[in-house]
Amino acid sequence: MTTLFPLFSLPYVPLKQILDNFRAQGILYLSMCSQRAKSVAVSYRGPSKNVKLTLQFGDWNCLSCMEGDDLYCLLSAENRSDLSSIEATVKIGNFCDIPVEVGKFGLNTYWEDRMTGIAEVGDYACEVFNQDIYRVVIRGKQAGDYSGRAAEWVSKSQKSIQHLHCVSLEKDYDLDFVLENFNYIKKLSLNLNPPSTYCPAKPPNFRVDVLYLYVSFWIKLCHLLAMDCKIIQLRDSKLSSRDLNVFLKHWMAGGCSKLKLLHVSVKEPIDYAVVEVGKQQTIRGGSDIKRSSDNVTATIINGGNHSKGFWMIVWPDFAGNSY
Repeated sequence: MTTLFPLFSLPYVPLKQILDNFRAQGILYLSMCSQRAKSVAVSYRGPSKNVKLTLQFGDWNCLSCMEGDDLYCLLSAENRSDLSSIEATVKIGNFCDIPVEVGKFGLNTYWEDRMTGIAEVGDYACEVFNQDIYRVVIRGKQAGDYSGRAAEWVSKSQKSIQHLHCVSLEKDYDLDFVLENFNYIKKLSLNLNPPSTYCPAKPPNFRVDVLYLYVSFWIKLCHLLAMDCKIIQLRDSKLSSRDLNVFLKHWMAGGCSKLKLLHVSVKEPIDYAVVEVGKQQTIRGGSDIKRSSDNVTATIINGGNHSKGFWMIVWPDFAGNSY
């Protein structure tokens, strides 16, 4: 004989103690059990909601969250045509009778249009967790098909996001659309392949804390000088040693004042005779330069004559290390 436990009849303090141990998955799944359960989940404030939510558009549409260093899926949005039978349904937002089943990584929900589904899941998660989606991910071979729906959701639901991450194997990707249609605040990470002749139609927003460009052949000196970030990583760059020298002078004059780390990987070896400027002191395989306005020190790591990587570390670095 099964005995039901009257969870919602508990006083506030013991109920909160139980919900504190539910974690994000438990809170979200609880909210879908009934209208009363949803009300309890929405009103709850505690550690089970101390997460950063990610909404992914693409080949796999899912809501996930970060707890500490762990990222795990909460809900996915799948095509209803892929479902063989319906065993259970839930209400999500304005949609009733959404089929649901336990999947490999979390709960799978099934929709007539899975892009509509992931948008509804995103809105529902914001309501339950009392917070905006922190990161939007666009990922897939044909990610251009998903960018418009993702941008539409961000614009309609929360205006901006903290972190935008895009990955696509698609050649000649429309990078202008991404740069012009997403209001990203703290971090931009892109692994996209624009046309070989690509140049941004408008000046991109490079005033974020963290900038990762895994394909950055299109970044010119003017774009580099417009960056004001704590961390900058540019891969597959065509910047020259003279370009990097101009940037160092720009930094010494007060430009890119938030910078803590710059890493540029290039095709042609770095000529450190051209790059390093000002008075220097060699330490740990690198050279120090000091900004005269505030005596802030940066170390340029000299990788030798054949190095194709440029490293600049400003102290204290982004992790708070001094030396």
